[in-house]
Amino acid sequence: MTTSKVFLRNVLGLLLIMSAVLAGLYILLDILALFAYINHEDIIAGLFIHDSFYLLFFFIPPYFIGKYINRPDTIKELEDYLLQKSKTEHY
Repeated sequence: MTTSKVFLRNVLGLLLIMSAVLAGLYILLDILALFAYINHEDIIAGLFIHDSFYLLFFFIPPYFIGKYINRPDTIKELEDYLLQKSKTEHY
């Protein structure tokens, strides 16, 4: 595993976190829309639903990014790379 692949894996990890946060925001906006609808605030509920609709996209990437990052061969290569790098730094 090269340094660029380690960097790519770290960037994908950050994208995974950002997508998970935005997916959580989608759920939060839908819950707020439900509470607004229960309180007969139809305009506000519609606004929350409309704003949350675009965040629905962020449910898809975390699955595939997580699946790619956590492959057993990728983890093994990363551990070997980090072990080799730590050995070269100490000698």
